[in-house]
Amino acid sequence: MGKHQWQHYLPRVYLAGFATPSGEVWRYDRVSEALKLLAPPVIGAEKDLYSLITGEELSHEIETRWFSPLDGRFGPILRKLESFCELEPAEILDLANFVAYLRVRTPANIRETETVFGQLDKYLGPDRDSITYRDSGPDCIPDTYVMSEERCEAVSTRRAGNALRNEALTTLVDTGMQIARALVDLEWTMLRAPLGRGFVIGDNPFAIIPPEFHDVNVEGVGLMTPGAAVFVPLSSRICLRVTSAPNPSARNRKVDGAAVRAINRCQVVNSERYLFSQSDALLRRLIADLVSAPGLNLAEVVLREAPSVSDKSRALLHFFTKSKIGPEWACKVPMN
Repeated sequence: MGKHQWQHYLPRVYLAGFATPSGEVWRYDRVSEALKLLAPPVIGAEKDLYSLITGEELSHEIETRWFSPLDGRFGPILRKLESFCELEPAEILDLANFVAYLRVRTPANIRETETVFGQLDKYLGPDRDSITYRDSGPDCIPDTYVMSEERCEAVSTRRAGNALRNEALTTLVDTGMQIARALVDLEWTMLRAPLGRGFVIGDNPFAIIPPEFHDVNVEGVGLMTPGAAVFVPLSSRICLRVTSAPNPSARNRKVDGAAVRAINRCQVVNSERYLFSQSDALLRRLIADLVSAPGLNLAEVVLREAPSVSDKSRALLHFFTKSKIGPEWACKVPMN
């Protein structure tokens, strides 16, 4: 087995934007309820998080060839944003990639993907490539599908076996690229906190707010869901908002304290275990309001089967992860 590696899902250069003047970050742990001031190198990371395991071989290729160079380009971009400088096209693409991978590279999302693949294996069998997928052609007679079964499962707290683990990691690399390409074509606004206020982040900082009348128990919410908005704090001073609808407002917008508070509360709701901030007092207030009991805040993965009425050998499968953030938050955060 190769040498183990400490790999950051929240890059150190990113955590530095939420640090105190001494360079440390306050971290709250939902499980132990401990609030500690810690250095960025020892937080926001797990051992071999992105390492591919094949037999006795341990490959760090995803970390060294993809994430490390990507993380290194974020610092200069953030400095330009803080100085109200326009980004070059290449920098916009780098920022889109960085933000996209904040969506897929977290431990919670990796285990979520492994849980989805595990559900599909239980339902379809391990050889998913043997399943025949049929497209409805122009001459196809319309069919009716009726839901017969729903399986709801909390995201596993443990990593999957090596084969499923490797499949999930390679899938997430591809997914990150797709999200980045989508982000580039959407409307970006840099929300700036007023003096004396600051943004916090959780261990799932890419927060998608559903539209006001979205039912999170019926379907998932994603980047391209009509009316949804994405909020990703880039530092304690700046939060990136991404919307799918054209927004005529300026690319920089100063928001009030109520907006900052609502965005921070969504970070708490979306987190699984950890919260990070430059202010312990701010974290204490958020925890008191929103964290009712110790323990992990696990997401739920849903798989539904709807067989064809006319042909029982055919069925539609619908799987999604329930959003932890409900549609009621659309009235509280600055969606437009």
